[in-house]
Amino acid sequence: MFWSYNSLNLPSTRFPLNPEKWPANARKRSHFGQDVLWMDYDGDKGPGRHLSTDTLEPYRQIGDESFDRILALYAEENRALGPGDDLFGRVPADVKSQSEADQALQKMITQISRIPSWVDKEQLQRGQEVFLAYAPAIGLGLYYRSLVPGFSIPKIAAVLQATAYLAPPSSKTAVHQRLMDTGAFVGACLQSKDVAAILPGGDGWKAALRVRLLHAKVRRQLLLRKGGRQWDTKNLGIPINQEDMAATLLAFSTNALLGAEMLLGRPLPLSERLDYLALWRYLGWLLGVDVNDDIDDDDASAAPKRRALDPCGPGWLIASPDPMAHSYAVFQSIIMHALHPDSSSVQIAHHLLRQGRRRDGDSNNHDASKDEASLARQDTNWFYFRSIQCRRFVGDRLADALELPLRPTWWGRFFQWIFSTIHLTVFCLYTIAGLPISPLRGRLVRFHRNNLERFMEFWAEEHPRRMQEKLIMSTGTERKEKAPVCPFAMVLPADLGRDEVVGSPH
Repeated sequence: MFWSYNSLNLPSTRFPLNPEKWPANARKRSHFGQDVLWMDYDGDKGPGRHLSTDTLEPYRQIGDESFDRILALYAEENRALGPGDDLFGRVPADVKSQSEADQALQKMITQISRIPSWVDKEQLQRGQEVFLAYAPAIGLGLYYRSLVPGFSIPKIAAVLQATAYLAPPSSKTAVHQRLMDTGAFVGACLQSKDVAAILPGGDGWKAALRVRLLHAKVRRQLLLRKGGRQWDTKNLGIPINQEDMAATLLAFSTNALLGAEMLLGRPLPLSERLDYLALWRYLGWLLGVDVNDDIDDDDASAAPKRRALDPCGPGWLIASPDPMAHSYAVFQSIIMHALHPDSSSVQIAHHLLRQGRRRDGDSNNHDASKDEASLARQDTNWFYFRSIQCRRFVGDRLADALELPLRPTWWGRFFQWIFSTIHLTVFCLYTIAGLPISPLRGRLVRFHRNNLERFMEFWAEEHPRRMQEKLIMSTGTERKEKAPVCPFAMVLPADLGRDEVVGSPH
């Protein structure tokens, strides 16, 4: 029943307990309490879709070849894209004055302005509405089921720690700002009243390419490190590689839908789940996630590429395309391959869950009658609450591996569980109100869109000021007012030259 909120026994991923009812090549695998009916992919010889470690590992050595090459060309020309530099408006209009790097960038923008044949604009718009209808449930699932445990994957954690992104020693204020930036990207892509925002030239389309550029900058800077800080490509893979990007894309799509399913006790309608996957497949393509696409690089002499994971696509079984089954299988495969928490996982999970109602310096704004001990106690209570919420979204075994604490007394745990259940039940009822059969769905969609629009207005005013301050602090110079500044900019501290990355908002 829905009130049990059992994240490890969801209808979408449930399978028969009797092995006699399993396909011939199926076997049960368990990982942190989550049972999976595992069927290895073996070409089109059988129904298997799961990918082995040997299959997945090479994808850790693949970044974003197009954008990585563009950044390398600009660096060779001594015109490297620096902090705050935008990719739009960089290429001279006069073809004769364009360098090799300019031509490569222009070619990439032209290619990504051609909408792939597999994109259905009406389906993209329906996918946007799915997000707006269930935004609170999807947001809750993103935070507790995707962000905290997903960013605790050690090989992903290495990037977070190297960039101080959502990881210690970043402050509460910095983490809050970066979560706001991620929310702004989602808002730019999903809050529009029509699909135009994510089509070529739209604000969401531009936001996706700017985030893609940011990822390429981070990847390049980490790979350029030397000496004791040199990036361990052999063991960690290339930073922000295809497996990492596939995992992140599935965290925002499939795993978020599973979070909503946990709240409801049943899956969302299949048509809505397929629309949402199609939306994120397109957004992933914009962000640099390789797909099995009909748009190539127009280079017939290029060596054939490794088959794309294409995590939200129809899958590798040509005879039986199934985006939902493929997304589940790829996600489960990556979890089996990469989710093995260590001390860094615990550190990052706790750091994220400790983002309470107060941020750095907020104690000065509270009632003077409340001493620091009282405020610290409130933060501790908030941490306990978030820990039990996360525990319910990921299961006890993974929560224990992340050392998520429970109240020290039985009665404290009981009342915390009651409060958690009430909180989840409110979200459940709210999610029901967003279902297609509900007369309230239209109002909820408009309400969530209006709130996102207000958030985007606030972010559009606050973010440029914050980025300008960071640019001044990191480079010691102030940009001219008319200079284009990428809204999703990577900032490098001046005293560390090009050896350290800080303040990357995504």
